[in-house]
Amino acid sequence: MVRRTTLQVAVAAASLLGCVPSAPGGQKPLVRVLDACTPMGTYMAVTVYAPDEASGRRAIAAAFQRVEEVEAATSTYREQSDVSKLNRAAGGPALKVSPHLWAVLHRAAEVSAETQGAFDVTVGPLVSLWKRTWKKGKPATDAEVAAAKALVDYRAVRLLDGSRAQLLKPGMAVELGGIAKGYAVAQAIDAIREAGLQTALVDAGGDIYALGAPPERGGWLIGVRDPKNPGKILPKPLKLRNQAVATSGDYEQYGTVGGHRYSHILDPRAGRPIEGMTSVTVVAPDATTADAYATATSVLGPKDAIEFAGKRPGIEMMILYRRGEQDIAERSSGFGRLEVSAEGGTPQDQDKPTGRTEQ
Repeated sequence: MVRRTTLQVAVAAASLLGCVPSAPGGQKPLVRVLDACTPMGTYMAVTVYAPDEASGRRAIAAAFQRVEEVEAATSTYREQSDVSKLNRAAGGPALKVSPHLWAVLHRAAEVSAETQGAFDVTVGPLVSLWKRTWKKGKPATDAEVAAAKALVDYRAVRLLDGSRAQLLKPGMAVELGGIAKGYAVAQAIDAIREAGLQTALVDAGGDIYALGAPPERGGWLIGVRDPKNPGKILPKPLKLRNQAVATSGDYEQYGTVGGHRYSHILDPRAGRPIEGMTSVTVVAPDATTADAYATATSVLGPKDAIEFAGKRPGIEMMILYRRGEQDIAERSSGFGRLEVSAEGGTPQDQDKPTGRTEQ
């Protein structure tokens, strides 16, 4: 259930409502409206520029309603969600599912194919295994990993006409933490556009889409969290317009066993946590892609991730990783063009850091 919250609003911006200078030609000033809720285990803050407060709040309400529909279809924490029903039916006949779940599974299959399994939403059995072992204070055994990995195979998800889906192996389980929030952001943006607005920022715990640009600005300024100090952002924010950004990292969620720190991000191919990758920030044309690619390229590793970005128009990437005791940053060829000096930015346009840790 989507819950409204005033706490996140207060954190996100100094004021909820404000007027900005009128557009050329004496048009009526746009009104800045912001609200927040807590869907999908995170916060979501939405900022819009609208002709008046009432139309802005209607657009935000429509965005929240769309997100609730996505969560009802894709959350494994809801027993009656479509994805939970699909997981319980693994090995059985196809089920009719929500168009939202079908769309997420379809996009996930595409990303899985192009990353040769580095991204795989059937990673559920491995996620459950490693959570159990971390709770017990010891790493998973080779036998446990092999048993769970035998159930992980994106090619064993069948998508059929009529929004029907099927998991071919008993015991399979879909886990959508690496893509569903991005899809929810994309749906929220669609709802805002359908409400007639063309300027908005939607942030679901660091999965962000920047629609248009605030009046008299060339884009929205998005800070990237510093993985060494997640309470702060890196010196140069990103300036985005009609673009999405997502960051995947291991600096907040991880397991520690015997003094060794394990990333919460799992390599579906190896069945084990990834090593060495601190954070990956991906800029993409849409939020679903940014979310999925941030997880997938964390698994691919620095060299393959940068090569992956270079082959895809509209995709830019920054990777922070460790090599021994050395911290290294690598950027795709066009990432630097998105970075700007933080000087001169206004608080209302720099209050959105990207950086989340869901798998």
